[in-house]
Amino acid sequence: MGEKIFCGIEGGASVSKLILVSGKGDVLCTLEGPSSNYLLVGIEECQKRLADMIEQAKEKAGINGDTILDGLGLCMSGCEEEEANREFERNFMRKHPNMIKNCFVASDTVGPLYTASPKGLARTLFKLLFKPPKGGLVLIAGTGSNSLLINPDGTTGRCGGWGHLLGDEASAMWISLKAVKTVFDDEDNLVKCPYDVSKVKELMLQHFKVVDKFGILEHSYANFNKTSFAGLCAKLAEAATKDKDPLCCDLFYEAGKVLGRMVVALKPKVHKELLESETGLPIVCVGSVFKSWHLLQQGFVDGIKNHYEKCTLMTLTCSAAIGAAYLGAKATNFDLPIDHTKNTSILFSYKS
Repeated sequence: MGEKIFCGIEGGASVSKLILVSGKGDVLCTLEGPSSNYLLVGIEECQKRLADMIEQAKEKAGINGDTILDGLGLCMSGCEEEEANREFERNFMRKHPNMIKNCFVASDTVGPLYTASPKGLARTLFKLLFKPPKGGLVLIAGTGSNSLLINPDGTTGRCGGWGHLLGDEASAMWISLKAVKTVFDDEDNLVKCPYDVSKVKELMLQHFKVVDKFGILEHSYANFNKTSFAGLCAKLAEAATKDKDPLCCDLFYEAGKVLGRMVVALKPKVHKELLESETGLPIVCVGSVFKSWHLLQQGFVDGIKNHYEKCTLMTLTCSAAIGAAYLGAKATNFDLPIDHTKNTSILFSYKS
């Protein structure tokens, strides 16, 4: 093939999503693979998984296996340090010199912003019939959580992203762990829960396929798997939605409140131009927890009230791998012709 081909990978703690894009902006292939957080699986295994996904994608797209891709963008959880990211790029290029010509690595918070718009959400919000400032905030709540602010002048700020031992507030892992801990504390009479814990206990035992609380210990220590543990969150969301279980509802209310507090934590660094735009601060929401927005909304509003006058929350209608591919191409001084206005939809508009 004579045309340029770029690859983007959105690497999460549970799954990774890949896209191959031609130099004309046409999607050639999409693919889903395993976790690519190197802090969880190790650098060697992480890079092996990435290479395997790229080879699978080339085969799926009917691209000759000997074809060298023009650029690769990797926006992955765990990739927060600039120097570590540059070293990751060098290592990957050394191991796979005949796979790609150029590699760019960034945090998983960056991909969503460049999926929404290459200029920080400007084109995305243009459909609202006004000219917004450049910049915005990305809020991630999937298996883990994180947030990143990019201002019109290029300055940035972040809150969270410290993993399940030190952070991950409002993530699926955090909600699941909080649910389990609530049951343990209540039955130990250490901290009595104001709600009935029986439903959550039932879901907890079913999820981990154990008969009592002692069975949970194996899944918490010797055989801990973050993706599997965080999977309890979906069952809790279902019980909150269908059964209106008070404890499950409260867990998601608290998660929404923490997400609001993360946005508040970044306010001192938010450029005045973003705050004064017609829709307020633009926020791109990424991750499976936002599928339960109806359970998070009131907590989020309570978390940001008295701090923001207005903000607009958006979700991506496609994978953030699009933004990763855009960055991979940009690193080679090539602008992918992608219509970013089709990549988001409005989730919620807040006005105090």
